[in-house]
Amino acid sequence: MLRRLQRVLTGMEITCEGVKLVRILREKRGWKLMGCLSVPFPEETLKLSYKNQNVNDPQAFTRVIREVVRRAEIKGGRLGLAIPSEVVKVSIQHYPELPGSGDEIERMVGWWSRKSLPFPVEGSRISYHVLSPTTRGERRLLVAIGFKEVIREYEMDLREVRIYPEVIRPSCLNQFNFYQERIPPSGVTGFLGLLENFFTLFVFDAGDLIFYHGVRRGFSDIHFFQDVEMTLDLFQSENPNMEIEKLFFATQSGYGPELKKGLESLGEMEVLELDARDIINASEIESSANGTLDLDRYASAIGAAQSLLE
Repeated sequence: MLRRLQRVLTGMEITCEGVKLVRILREKRGWKLMGCLSVPFPEETLKLSYKNQNVNDPQAFTRVIREVVRRAEIKGGRLGLAIPSEVVKVSIQHYPELPGSGDEIERMVGWWSRKSLPFPVEGSRISYHVLSPTTRGERRLLVAIGFKEVIREYEMDLREVRIYPEVIRPSCLNQFNFYQERIPPSGVTGFLGLLENFFTLFVFDAGDLIFYHGVRRGFSDIHFFQDVEMTLDLFQSENPNMEIEKLFFATQSGYGPELKKGLESLGEMEVLELDARDIINASEIESSANGTLDLDRYASAIGAAQSLLE
């Protein structure tokens, strides 16, 4: 009876490779995974772009979404959605001061971003999170900007199967939000999140976010570690008096030992891999599947489900 009264949250992640869906439950001792599944797309179903249509094959896209809904036995409803990080611009922006209202802040962000966007700022959808001020008193925002028509395409295609996203975020932010409780709020720490074809670096000083950078590059690319090193150098050039003491990482693509070894070669920092099992209980799912579940693959989908409680 108690289980029926508790609220099960649904999260979905859409990537270029396929769709992942999870159902989770918040319990007194933490999170519990109630179910998860993954269905691949046929090749070239999606062609990721900031400003142009992403769904290259609408029939294939809808067919996969219907298969996910059928197998998950959900009859429509609300969910948290993670869309590809490759189609949303995320950055930390600095301003002398912030206006008083949310609408005014969005207009200011749009005005300051207009030259760097690959689409008209008038057609953008802006989301932001206020960060702590700099030591010089500048106000800082973590900003995500997407093209309305691109985001609306995902929304409308999901509505065809009676799925209504309530919170939409790029996968990289959902992945970080899932793991963030395992990152200690002390010292200079970094989080490197590896998705299928994208990686991000977040850096914190005593728990305050001071640096973000995302790169469209997957682990299988020959230039992957070169781009990670360049991203670390970029942080160092912007913060010459700081060094990352601990670098935490999580991967949705596997290759954890290889990734750890490669990251350790890039500096003197301590490198630690985060494990999704320390955050969410998946024992029932693993026992029913008679095998080990690669739980980290579902981190962004779980983070999308968790966003419904925020």
